[in-house]
Amino acid sequence: MAKKTITFVAKMDEFLQSVVSQCHELGISEDIHVEAIRVDQLPFRPITPGALVVVSTKSIVPLVGPYLPGDSGILIAKRMLPYHNLRGMLEIPKGVKVLLVSDTKETAEENVDLLRASGMDFELYPYYPGAEYPADIEIAVTPGEAEHVPPNIRKVVDIGFRIIDLSTWMAIYSHFDSGNFQKVTARAMQSLVYITKELNNEIQHAHLLSKYLEAIVNRIEDAIIAFDEKERIRFINQKAIESLHLEGRQAVGERAADCLPSDFYELIRQCEENEDVLVDWANKTYFFRKMHIVMEGSFLGSLILFRKAAEIEKLEHDYRLRLYSKGLVAKYQFEDIYGESPSVQKVIQIAKKIARSNSTVLLLGETGTGKELLAQAIHNASPRRREPFVGVNFAAISESLLESELFGYEEGAFTGARKGGHIGWFELAHKGTIFLDEIGDASGAIQNRLLRVLQERQIMRVGGSKVIPTDIRVVAATNQDLQKMVAEGSFRADLYYRLNILPIHLPPLRKRREDIPWLVQQFVKKYSLDLRRPPFTLTREAMKALVEYDWPGNIRELENVIEYLAHVVEEEAYVHHLPFLSEVPEVPLATDGLEEWFEPIRAEYARRGFLQEIIAILQELGAGSGGRYSLMEQLGERGVALSSQQLRYRLKLMQQDELIHVGKGRQGSQISAKGESFLAFLQQRKAGGQK
Repeated sequence: MAKKTITFVAKMDEFLQSVVSQCHELGISEDIHVEAIRVDQLPFRPITPGALVVVSTKSIVPLVGPYLPGDSGILIAKRMLPYHNLRGMLEIPKGVKVLLVSDTKETAEENVDLLRASGMDFELYPYYPGAEYPADIEIAVTPGEAEHVPPNIRKVVDIGFRIIDLSTWMAIYSHFDSGNFQKVTARAMQSLVYITKELNNEIQHAHLLSKYLEAIVNRIEDAIIAFDEKERIRFINQKAIESLHLEGRQAVGERAADCLPSDFYELIRQCEENEDVLVDWANKTYFFRKMHIVMEGSFLGSLILFRKAAEIEKLEHDYRLRLYSKGLVAKYQFEDIYGESPSVQKVIQIAKKIARSNSTVLLLGETGTGKELLAQAIHNASPRRREPFVGVNFAAISESLLESELFGYEEGAFTGARKGGHIGWFELAHKGTIFLDEIGDASGAIQNRLLRVLQERQIMRVGGSKVIPTDIRVVAATNQDLQKMVAEGSFRADLYYRLNILPIHLPPLRKRREDIPWLVQQFVKKYSLDLRRPPFTLTREAMKALVEYDWPGNIRELENVIEYLAHVVEEEAYVHHLPFLSEVPEVPLATDGLEEWFEPIRAEYARRGFLQEIIAILQELGAGSGGRYSLMEQLGERGVALSSQQLRYRLKLMQQDELIHVGKGRQGSQISAKGESFLAFLQQRKAGGQK
């Protein structure tokens, strides 16, 4: 009996290799001898006599005919898609345009018919080299012929070469009158069972993933509704169900027009895509956002997100409160800077331009000219406006505490260091702005460390060894002549040039007297509103006195005067009401209740680190009044070294706490009755063994 032989003939080696592999998988090679010949090999590789010739396509039959032995039959193979490689196609959304790529028009159209017959639910367009296709197609499917895919296609799903289907194998076994075909179908079923198991695992995984995602979305604070292209609800989270009062109703799968409240549905229809809008519904204001769901270039529906405006406002309010509690918010804008004089308007114009950059700014001007207000306005007009604003006053904290406050410290860095360490102001200002006020009072050691921060944009905590990068914008300010200090050697020249990149000079109030009436009017409005009283006016003589006064404290002093007048005058303020033209009355202080009066003041001075300096100043003033410079010399003799600005700052605090009276002009300062009682209180504490 002649040996049973199948000879497969095709143009491509890849097809022949896949067919031979299929023969081994199905056990066909156990029953029939298998040969594989390329068309171009037929002239020198004869077909075995009596073999059944199976050709890949009808188009090559004329090429095989001249080499076909007389006793051999020929069969055109029917081919099917390799279902074990279809997973990539199953991930393509339905309705999407897909290019079916093959080497010839015939095979491309055959493959399109096969995919349509298999139930693939997307638009298929056959493509072969030279064919035209819609320009908006982004996905291509090909049976092992990816080299023919157009270059602009974004995603390629290669399902591998088509395989011989069962009807062809049945015809082969019938040709040889073999009864072993049942074995072939059993092995084919094994492959289908494996695919079914894989799909079942995928379904279970997809179900778990769906439940997982549903749980996540239900935790989102926004209400969410997803529609398909026919406006059926495909997903709705719990927040949306509660907001729309849909509890107990079946919403998923229903048409939005039938399920949602009619007025709410109309809001959705009117909402533009990808725009945040405020809408009023059910007596409440909501933030709405509508987005189209597009996958692989096809529109699949819409996503609606909405939330009560009050909830968002509360979040912002809580966030701002947390920042305010840390002092990390800039409160003032350029609109808050009072002044219509050309000099002030020029400063504002320059500052607005400077605000857009990240370069260091140096604000120069006398005390009370509004340097901190301008620094905050620059921050709020900069790209960093949503980030922290941290203000540091070098005159407001003792030298011993300043380094650890600026740069932070590690746990155990020094005796009394907080457990876990402490974050410094530079770290707090990361991504934002740090305002270095009274920079002229920085000591030499602090100047050295500041120079490194400005050069390297890195800090190192006290007691630490790790370098911490910082992204900050620096705004510095001083009322001192830094150039003179550089010449005298009390301020580092290299630090000065690092700071003096974008200088702004703020004019003193005496050089912009034309602004005084306008400023007075603004402050009268402000404090009348704060005190809930009718606005008052100033007589011509009182206004003339305000304009002619030199204002050593500048705008801050002017504001204090108007606040004072708002408390003491009725309808009109006269010259005799102006505090800088009258003596300060002595207020007698009760001798009892010293603890209640003075303990908060003592604790605050101790927290700032200069309680002993306050005591020394009060003791010197108790021996007789004196000007600031003579007081500095007297303190120096006692071993208390303070700069002029540091002394001025401490005198200001003591004046606010009514411990001293500050005289006009060169009269100097005097200790008050309250200040004497404060010293007595401290003496009693010391006698009692308290520090």
